[in-house]
Amino acid sequence: MKINKWLEDEQFISKMNFSDKYYLETLCFKVAAFLKNIPVPVCSTWDASHKSIYFSIGDNKHFLPIDVNIAYYDYVTLIDKWARQFYPQYKVKIDTEIEYTDKEIMHFVQEGIDLNDAILRKKPHSYVEIGIIEKIFIKRDEFIFNKNGIREVRMSGLGVQNPLPLSKFMESIRRISDDSEKKIYIEENSKSIMNLKIYEKEIIINYSGKQMINFFRINFYDNKVYPLVAIDEFQYTWGVFKIIFESKNLRDDCIAVYMKKLNKE
Repeated sequence: MKINKWLEDEQFISKMNFSDKYYLETLCFKVAAFLKNIPVPVCSTWDASHKSIYFSIGDNKHFLPIDVNIAYYDYVTLIDKWARQFYPQYKVKIDTEIEYTDKEIMHFVQEGIDLNDAILRKKPHSYVEIGIIEKIFIKRDEFIFNKNGIREVRMSGLGVQNPLPLSKFMESIRRISDDSEKKIYIEENSKSIMNLKIYEKEIIINYSGKQMINFFRINFYDNKVYPLVAIDEFQYTWGVFKIIFESKNLRDDCIAVYMKKLNKE
């Protein structure tokens, strides 16, 4: 059987020793779809004794137990959290210049410097640029690139005049070990198509019981920079998520989990 094909094999899934076959079948299909677009080769296998899926990237292995109390979206998030360390990525220090603040400019003026000269002054500034390829779409020669939290769709190659299949693009970048060279290669061998922030859709989360509790536990780290804002008694927003609670007790328990994690930061 082709690698990961078992995840979409209904006959194989029907014979797997797991109590909730409806949940299992949908989860397996969701995992299969995720693995098709992951930017590194991943092999998955079923561990019947532990009711877990094992994931292998080269010599690195990781297993995740299947639990009906974890929503499909969150199970995939857990895979991504582990696999992300192996995605093509770089971390580069950038030295640049930025303008002085209004307060700093006024301080220069008070020292006798001409206002126009003070406005034109710039000061050295350094920051770390982190770039990571999050998803690939081989048939479209496109990939999702995240640079310091700003996500965009990029196309491999530079258009009709300089085409480059994404498969070749990925082969090349995987051979590059130096972070600065990775950054240069991505910039010189691909072009931006769209900024994803403009097209990001609100994600509705209306899980029941423990699935909702686990949603907060699993997604807290990636969303802790966003406030949890009440729209009304049972609806909240949290980054791109719109959360709908089915009961007051569930809402209060989830907020308790959120606050506990927030206070540890």
